[in-house]
This record gives sequence, C-alpha cells and structure tokens, in this order.
Amino acid sequence: MEKEKLLSIIIPNYNSGNLLRECITSIVSNINKYIEVLVIDDGSTDDSIDKIEEFSDVIKIIKQPNSGVSTARNRGLKEAIGKYIMFVDADDTLNTTWWDIVFKEVVKNKDLVIFNYTKDNSKVNIIDISKLLEGNQLQSYKGEMLKLPTLYMTVWGKLFKRSIIVNNKILFDSRLRLAEDGDFMLQFLVKVNSILLNNYTLYNYRNNSNSTMRTFDNNKVNSYLQAMKISNGKLPSDSYLKESFYFYVLMHLNIMMVHEVFDIENNIRYLAKRRKLRQILQTDIISRALQKIKISDCKEKQTIPIILLKLKLYDIAGLAFRLRSKQNHKKI
Repeated sequence: MEKEKLLSIIIPNYNSGNLLRECITSIVSNINKYIEVLVIDDGSTDDSIDKIEEFSDVIKIIKQPNSGVSTARNRGLKEAIGKYIMFVDADDTLNTTWWDIVFKEVVKNKDLVIFNYTKDNSKVNIIDISKLLEGNQLQSYKGEMLKLPTLYMTVWGKLFKRSIIVNNKILFDSRLRLAEDGDFMLQFLVKVNSILLNNYTLYNYRNNSNSTMRTFDNNKVNSYLQAMKISNGKLPSDSYLKESFYFYVLMHLNIMMVHEVFDIENNIRYLAKRRKLRQILQTDIISRALQKIKISDCKEKQTIPIILLKLKLYDIAGLAFRLRSKQNHKKI
C-alpha cells in the first residue's frame, strides 16, 4: 500500500484547454513527496490532457467517460491517499508560495482550513485575521457560512481532513446539476469540530463565462429547487444549522431570480416572470424557508429582496432582482 501523503489535490477536467496547463503549472512548482496531484479527466474531447503530458511524472491522470464534475471529484476522493484534500478547478490557479502556507496549516491537524482568494484578479477578503474556531464560536461561524453561500460554500480554496470524508461517507451528489459544492460543504460542516481561518490569499478563481453557473438556462430553476430539497433531507432535523440552512435556501432563491427568472437575457413577458416567482414561492422548501426566517434576522444587504418577499412586495422584489441582473451583466 502506498504511504499516505499530507495532501491530495483533486482537479476535475473537461475540455479546459490551455487553462488546465496553467492550473497544473501553478501547482507543480511546489510539488514534493508530501503531495499528490490527481487530474480526473471527465471524457474530454479537446487536447487539454495532451497539454499536461509533460507533467505525468509528478501528477496522476485518471480518465473516465463523461459523467459530470461530481462523479469526477468522487473518483478523486476514491483514489486519494492524502491526509488532507484540496479541490482545484481546472481553470483556476494557486498562488506561487502556496505550499509554504498549506504545510504550516496541515500539521496543525484541524478539520477544515479556509483561505482568502482572488476573483478575476481582485482580492476577496473574507478573512481579516487568521484564527482557530472551536466550540460556540465555531457554531456561529458555520451559520454565517450558510447565510453567504457564494462566499463560503464552494469547495475550492479550502483544506478538508480526509478522514472526516471517509468515515462519514461524504460524497458529491451526482444527482445535482447545480449547488453540488454547497451540498458537499453542508455534509462536511455538520461533522466539523474545528476550523482554521487563514488570511493568506491561496486561490485564484477565474470566472468562466461558459460555466453552468453563469449561462442563462430556464431549466436551472428546477435544478436549484431539487438541490435545496436534497440538501435539506441530509441535514438532521435537530441540527443547530437548520435556521441558517433556511437562509442558505433563500440565498439560492436570490440566485434563481437574478440569474434565471429576472435575468435581462430572459425574454419572456414580465407578467410571466411574476407568475414564475409566485409559483416558486409556493414550493415546499421555499415557502418553509420564508416562513421560518424573521425580518429582524435579515441584516445583510443580500437579504433585502427576502424582506420584500416576506412583505409580499413582489413587484418591488422583481425590480430589485432585475437591477442586480443588469449589474452582473456589466461585470462580464
């Protein structure tokens, strides 16, 4: 049996072209005997794997038929022998001195490590001061993570203790087309007893305009609703995270409205959009979340549309969603 590594880096790839090579190059500059790099090629039809063949002596390339990112990551988890897991997307990169920082955190033996990152070369400063969270402070922070899923509930830019994943049979849900990261994070957070926050900027996230998240598709609303329902079923009913999970659901309602129903590229009539909003609000998972959340708990600016919906100000909420969609499209 191969000796355990300190870190397994899992990179799912599907037709990433030159971006995969840039990703691997940023990683292998720090490669050593403590690290394994697993590239799971999910049935690519381009030459992205050919472009990294020169690194085959220091990385492991595993090929599988096209089955989706969740299945690819699960294959990586099956093959991994590292004490810790790091997920990296094929179109992203790590900072130059990443291993020096990661090694110092790995040897502390905590359950989850979270780092700062850049998004399209702009720093996203989610952590001001490096610190260890345990006990009540940890529980509070987990709740905040669920309330801001686009900031915290992605699997990249983090270190996961593999024994927690293995012992609790935590996997990516291949039924999910969207919010699969959040579903995995939710399962993991329930089992976590310590989180290390490190203000080092580890990860460089690059927006892919062709990604599933950023392309308009009428069918994505149903995919989000399915994801919320499935994730809800995995969270113990007595979990202290239940209230925060309702915020998690409503933040995904925001995403559905901004990126789908009221997206400026959605050409259906306004009345049809309004009907779609009312229809979504009547689904069990959304209506329950709206019922459980109090207006007094809606303190972040992201919750303003939720307040409007609770007050049944649907037209004003629709305008807020459309305005946000316009702002997002200007950034692309």
